[in-house]
Amino acid sequence: MKLYKPLFSIIIIIVQLILSLEDYYQLQEWKKENPELDSLINLVIHYDTLFLFVLIIGIYEMRTKPSLIKKLIRILLVCIVFGYCFSGIIPIEDFKFGIYNTAWFSAVVAIVLILIQMGKYGTKKINKACR
Repeated sequence: MKLYKPLFSIIIIIVQLILSLEDYYQLQEWKKENPELDSLINLVIHYDTLFLFVLIIGIYEMRTKPSLIKKLIRILLVCIVFGYCFSGIIPIEDFKFGIYNTAWFSAVVAIVLILIQMGKYGTKKINKACR
């Protein structure tokens, strides 16, 4: 299995990892400052799964040959990372959740496409071995 120009995806994945770690440490500090509220409030945390979604989409982008689709995937990755990062600035209600849901859907599609690619690769290997 070949990777095609993985540098862009690696950079985006590292940026998302840094942003996720920053959110994690901010949450830990908030929990230390407000221990009485921590047990009362049910927090919805998205930074961990968002990192996994970006990782999956990034892996699919690395495995895609250079084409228009690859450029669109790169644009999608940038929009997801920076859209989620700057969602507080954008005056659209629930914009952050829209970005999260887009990343979720894109990651599911990427997993299906990766499985299809792996199936084709496995089929080629089996057919080659049988000859």
